[in-house]
Amino acid sequence: MKTLDFSYLDYAFVNGTVITMDSADSIVEAVGIKGNQIVCVGTQNDVLSYADKRTKRIDLGGHSLIPGLIDSHFHPILYGLFGHDEDAAIINTNHEDCQSIEDILFLIAKAVKKRPKGTFISMMGYDQNRIKEKRHITLNELDLVAPDHPVQCMRTCGHICVYNSCALALIGVNEPEDAKQYPENEIVIEDGRFTGVVKDHTHFYLWSKANYSKEEQIKAALKSNEILLKNGITSIHDPGEFGEQSVQVMQTLCKERLFKPRTYMMLHSIYGKRFSKTLVDYFLDLGLLTGIGDDYFRLGSCKFMIDGGTSGPSCATRDPYDHDPKMPGILAWDRTEVADYIKMIHDAGCQATAHAVGDLAIEFMVEGYERAQKENPRENARHRIEHCSIVDPDLIERMARLGLCPSLNPGFLEWNGVNYTNYFGKRMQFFNAQRSMIDAGIRVSIGSDAPSGPVDFAAILDAAVNRIDRTCQTMVDQTQKITLMEALRLYTINGAYASFEEKTKGSIECGKLADLVVLSEDITKLSSERIRELSVELTMLDGNIEYQK
Repeated sequence: MKTLDFSYLDYAFVNGTVITMDSADSIVEAVGIKGNQIVCVGTQNDVLSYADKRTKRIDLGGHSLIPGLIDSHFHPILYGLFGHDEDAAIINTNHEDCQSIEDILFLIAKAVKKRPKGTFISMMGYDQNRIKEKRHITLNELDLVAPDHPVQCMRTCGHICVYNSCALALIGVNEPEDAKQYPENEIVIEDGRFTGVVKDHTHFYLWSKANYSKEEQIKAALKSNEILLKNGITSIHDPGEFGEQSVQVMQTLCKERLFKPRTYMMLHSIYGKRFSKTLVDYFLDLGLLTGIGDDYFRLGSCKFMIDGGTSGPSCATRDPYDHDPKMPGILAWDRTEVADYIKMIHDAGCQATAHAVGDLAIEFMVEGYERAQKENPRENARHRIEHCSIVDPDLIERMARLGLCPSLNPGFLEWNGVNYTNYFGKRMQFFNAQRSMIDAGIRVSIGSDAPSGPVDFAAILDAAVNRIDRTCQTMVDQTQKITLMEALRLYTINGAYASFEEKTKGSIECGKLADLVVLSEDITKLSSERIRELSVELTMLDGNIEYQK
């Protein structure tokens, strides 16, 4: 047993299976906490020898104690803006709330009655593959119910959106001819008429016309705070929100300890290329470095977005989609642009990352990192790729050689596995290729990408281990299955590694921060079929119990 010299313990967790996630994958009986640190890890008798009458003893009852979970791709403000009624900043239109286009139109009509003309109505969550009509809502349908309000109705992925005429006019698009000022295929026109569908980077730019106030963003972040703690998530990597104001909101809330999970906030704007470049370029011009901050809030990677999403689909793949070979993928950056931008971030001594989903976009990233390291070798750069959904053995080998830290989203399979199989066919063997990446020695981390994926920790672990589409209970290609213990490693210490914080968190070891989670079962005895039954009994963050069931 290792100990630090403290006179007594504030907390003693005893009588359980402590999954330490240390380098030896040790499992012990008990843990002692003093202040915000883990000070003693070992047998129950050893830990209790440091306890006295002031020590709060927590009997685990044979259940598992794990390190606090680290969600390496979670949007706290965006997720928290969602609500289930017409007053929400972003009206939730997922399948539970809206099972048909009629349901969506009903919510819009209610919002129209409450909001002044010209006020934006934001919605997100529907999936055209699941609603009754099996199609996108149309511009004409939106115009009929909301002729005087800009309306955006986003797919669950956030990359494809249907807008009405009032919204399109905000970016100077009134006639089909006007669409030519924006990238090809991003404003979808059929038979010479608008469909209302706007994809990816033009959509993100139009989204910038919807203004979410500082007060709305604060309320949203605090709403996410509760959900995260309930799921045992004590740290997040925020991949970007709504620009500079969101950075200030998150930094302030973390500093004041109102938002509890430790936050590693990437420099990126959901509003797209021009906004993100402005943010990143300003950061680099100031000469700042990745990781500036403290244990509660740090500025993280310099991020950009190359392609579209998986479930639309709109990602950039080397080969055509299986279900529709003529459907275009989206690329906002070309090969040379990607390499040049990576080189700029790399040379500034910062950590680079980008949203890259399809294998063509990921190829751009890998080539860019190869060039940057060849021209200016940097040890321990830990550059990342967000999502990194579709790869092949060659890309995996090159990523391993470069020491890249991809953040994967196994939870996507939970909602969209069957659709992915339809879109990508045999490529599903290397979709969310966690098994192959682990075997290659790549330090993979796990992110939810909520609200585009489930934030529920048990759902994410289930997807990583079982690869089953739970919307229809259909098994997806099993090549990349991993064990529960492997998935937990990705969800804890690997997440800490991806933000250069593995020395202070991510495992249960003496001297590390006291971020701990008590689960509802002993996971060493849990069958893979029952992972989704897991729940969090207690979440400790910084030595304080922040959630208790």
